[in-house]
Order: sequence, then structure tokens, then C-alpha cells
Amino acid sequence: MRSILFRGAMALSLALTLPATAAPVAPFNAMYEVRRNGDVLGEATLRLAREGNDWRFTSETRGTQGLAKIAGVRIDESSRFRYVDGRPETIEYRYAQKTSFNSRERSALVDASAGRITLRNRDERHEAAYVQGILDRQLLTIALMQAVAGGRRGAQAVTVAGRNAVEAQDWSIGETEAVPMGPASEEGIRVERQRNDGSGRTTVLWLDLDEGHLPLRIEQREDDGETIEMRLLRRG
Repeated sequence: MRSILFRGAMALSLALTLPATAAPVAPFNAMYEVRRNGDVLGEATLRLAREGNDWRFTSETRGTQGLAKIAGVRIDESSRFRYVDGRPETIEYRYAQKTSFNSRERSALVDASAGRITLRNRDERHEAAYVQGILDRQLLTIALMQAVAGGRRGAQAVTVAGRNAVEAQDWSIGETEAVPMGPASEEGIRVERQRNDGSGRTTVLWLDLDEGHLPLRIEQREDDGETIEMRLLRRG
């Protein structure tokens, strides 16, 4: 999720089992403040829009403070997807991170007709078998928003198109709790990734009770104690 936050959050993507009757997430435009260990680094904009018969979810993260500004940090993600049996499914995903001294790219291409998923990470190329409802890392946010809107709670087993392979993840949709948002707090639904690897890493999202269940805050804590977070500034 370091990438979701430094991509625009919440680094996360997965295939989530949703009721076929769950409605697609409504288009939105939201801006977030990005922090590292409590210090403001930049801003991220998340956008969801219809694109012909498909949908596109994008995030743009820009360094505006400190070293992130000096290095010219820029992260762009784009997920083109469709709804299959009421669930979002990736068609194509692209990620690009650029600074004044380096760059990195990765992508995922889902070919349902050929039964394969092609993953590219820099110069590496990997293939995996197609899984209906597969999501890229960024589309995690949309899948969780739809799950909450559909009334889902408790454990959620998911399948993720990662950097080099398709992997299983476990998430839990919890209850409503107060979400610190700076000088004040808001009520939000806690959604947390369950890890059993002993790494100490945690990923938590708090989704708004209203406004289409937009993320109010996303927090990734690494095993070394470093924390990256996104806080909602405004909705467009």
C-alpha cells in the first residue's frame, strides 16, 4: 500500500466476491493529503468516470512539500475496467512513478478470451491464468466501496493481481468508528487487510458512511514503523 498511498492509495487491488445485484460505484472526484510519518508530502487526486462501455479509475499523486517537492515526485495510475456479473474486473492497469533522478513502470493486461493475465514490472514479464473478477492493485478501493455499499461485513477472501503474480489476500470489513482527520474526526467504516506473515505491516482504510463510501483515510504502516497515509481534503 506504500504504492497506493504514493500512487494515490492506498496501494491495494483484488478480486472480491460481490452480490450480482450490487450497484456500480458512482463517478467521483476527490482530493487527498499525503503524509509520511505525520509530515505532509503532497496531494493525490482520485477520479472515477464512465468511458464508453467501460470505466476508468485514475489517481494522480504530486509531491508538494519537502524532499518530495524537490525530487519532483509524480505518480500516475490508470485502471480501465468493466463490470462482469455485477463485479468490477480489470481490463488494463498502468502505473508510472517519476522523480528527477529515476522512474519505474508496471502494468497488468487481462485477456479473458485468451484466458491469461500478463503482468509487467520494469523489464520483467509474467503470465498467470485468467480469474473472473480479477482486479488490479488500484481497483481495491472501488471493490471495497462496492462491498460496503452492498452490505458486506466481516472476512473477505480476495484474489490480487500483484507485481509479479496473482495472489490471495484476506480483508475484513468492520464496524463504524471515529476517524481522526486532523483537528476533528468523522465516522467511518473500518476496512483492514489481515496478514499472517508476522511482518508487522498493516493496511487500514476508513470509508465514509455517506457520499458513496469514499475513503476518508488510508493508512499503511511498514514493518520498520514508517507510516504513509492519505486524508480526504475535499470531494469534487
